[in-house]
Amino acid sequence: MYAEVILSKAAERIDKIYHYAVPEALLPIIKTGQPVAIPFGKRQEIGYVIGFVEKAEVEKIKEIAEIIAAKPLFNENQVKLANWIAEYYCAFRLSALRLVMPPGKKDVKSLKSKPRGLKAEAKAERAISGPDLMVDQAKAVGAITASLLVGAGAHFLLFGVTGSGKTEVYMKSVEQALSQGKSSIIMVPEIALTPQLVQRFKARFGAGIALVHSDLTGAKRRQEWDRIACGEAKIILGARSAIFAPATNLGLIVIDEEYERSYKQDNAPRYHVRETAAYLASLTKATIVLGSATPAVETYYQAEQGNLRVLALPERIDARPLPPVEIIDMRRERGGLLSKKLRDELRLTLERGEQAILFINRRGYFTYVQCRDCGFALQCPHCSISLTYHSSDQLLRCNRCGYSVAPPKSCPQCNSLSLGYFGTGTQRIENEVAEVFPAARILRYDRDSVSKRGSHEAFFSVFAEGKADVLIGTQMVAKGLDVAKVTLVGVVSADTAINLPDFRSAEYTFQLLTQVAGRAGRHKLPGKVIVQTHVPDHYAILAAAKQDYELFYRQEIVHRQELGYPPFSRLISLLFTGVEATRTLKAAEEVGRLIMAVKREGVLGPAPAVIGKLHGEWRYRLLIKGELEESRSVIKKILNDFKPEGVSLTIDVDPMNLL
Repeated sequence: MYAEVILSKAAERIDKIYHYAVPEALLPIIKTGQPVAIPFGKRQEIGYVIGFVEKAEVEKIKEIAEIIAAKPLFNENQVKLANWIAEYYCAFRLSALRLVMPPGKKDVKSLKSKPRGLKAEAKAERAISGPDLMVDQAKAVGAITASLLVGAGAHFLLFGVTGSGKTEVYMKSVEQALSQGKSSIIMVPEIALTPQLVQRFKARFGAGIALVHSDLTGAKRRQEWDRIACGEAKIILGARSAIFAPATNLGLIVIDEEYERSYKQDNAPRYHVRETAAYLASLTKATIVLGSATPAVETYYQAEQGNLRVLALPERIDARPLPPVEIIDMRRERGGLLSKKLRDELRLTLERGEQAILFINRRGYFTYVQCRDCGFALQCPHCSISLTYHSSDQLLRCNRCGYSVAPPKSCPQCNSLSLGYFGTGTQRIENEVAEVFPAARILRYDRDSVSKRGSHEAFFSVFAEGKADVLIGTQMVAKGLDVAKVTLVGVVSADTAINLPDFRSAEYTFQLLTQVAGRAGRHKLPGKVIVQTHVPDHYAILAAAKQDYELFYRQEIVHRQELGYPPFSRLISLLFTGVEATRTLKAAEEVGRLIMAVKREGVLGPAPAVIGKLHGEWRYRLLIKGELEESRSVIKKILNDFKPEGVSLTIDVDPMNLL
């Protein structure tokens, strides 16, 4: 028998499967997933056993020297998942395999933790029952339960308006999976931003839950991984990496707010949780539930094609009305960041002792500094984006690489003293609200104010307990907040994403506005939403004001079809980066010519990326549209022979970020 082994080092020339003979003494004990010592060339390396074959590909086969640790790092299904990721996303095999390995060091030192008892699982099975379900909730749970019983791996879209009780459907479905002895993976976009969901699951299921996310310490992540692997924890709650947890007898995968871009990994392997979960479900026959009030256009299109069964929750709990939304045309307003209508509504909200959320998708005080005479805008020297002024430390900062500098007294280009500070950020809104309402207790909630571990939960607790009147924040406030006294949501500027050079910009705008509007009036007190914009007639803003997904989708899908963008094609992005602009562009142009010689349609570029320079490197992008398998095959063949010196290439299949 021969073992299939991959090396524990990632490099293109060695990214392959090697065959090694298994010594007779090791035959009874060797398993898939074990780290082994192997002779490689003139030295000894560490590799991982990913399978076995009866016949080797070459004649002269070396033997495995020893098994480094008896405890496997992964199982056969995890190997299949890693192989699929490597193939689908054009990634190294080892990089994909590392995703399914236990957190921390991938060596023998990390394999000494002992399995814990099964007391937590017993607590989970004795979980308290939740509230009575509404009719539509009960129908959804019934459909999911039937799928769990059959074990056929059905795929559902739980399509419910904000506040319709999707979380309760998730928990009831988990209860059904537990009753059948099956594990569940519940995924949220960013677990630190959804503390209420975590609290509800903990209250319902107790110690039977394992949390898997990057905010945990390394030791805690490893402990949770071991609890899952030994079957102690049958409910896995976490962010993107939770999909790789070693769940025993997996029965249910839930992806909450499935449209979120955070489900797409930024670094290689650049997998998307939604597609990864679908493949995992095909291996395990698990049921998948995708949940959202604003599903991705591609997801809803798949539902229309019959590839997903829609479970609709069209009403809020107890038939609470959706908050009315009023659009304010800021072209008619003069003075201040807040319109007269928003100031008046905020005043009434504070007088009633209720709470408000003010949303804007910009950090800092002013978002750019520009010379009024020559028009020069101060940019980061390492990234081609404007520096943002932060009033807290009176510095200009790059929100991409962290570069900071004191504001100059004169224009660096023409020496004019006429420098202007423009744009709107969270700090500037905070100052204006404080000036207009000096007695208001204001909480600013953005990446600058919650940089420490655990600070998300602390901020949320302060606001949820009524210790602050106004919460001012970026898109972080649109996720997971469910506070009874929030009756007013003000969108200070709805236009932030609408003009981005990205075919999904309208979709992002609609989703964000709908989600943040859904924070108002979620309990007994009625809510109201004020949306300020300079483009009040844009279809994404009008549909968000009506909180009407169908209205948005019907218009958006027409644009997608006309331009041949997803879901009517698949995309692969080739991003070329290098310190020398000319060399980088030349490499991109050469690859573009080679691809177009084989694939004559659907090749866009190369062109400078929207952010043309980042961290000191120039960036050029090629975008390939078409049938995925064909595009991927062409790219792999060409890049196998073309190795541009001094230029890095990033391949992103199904890209979510085109900036």
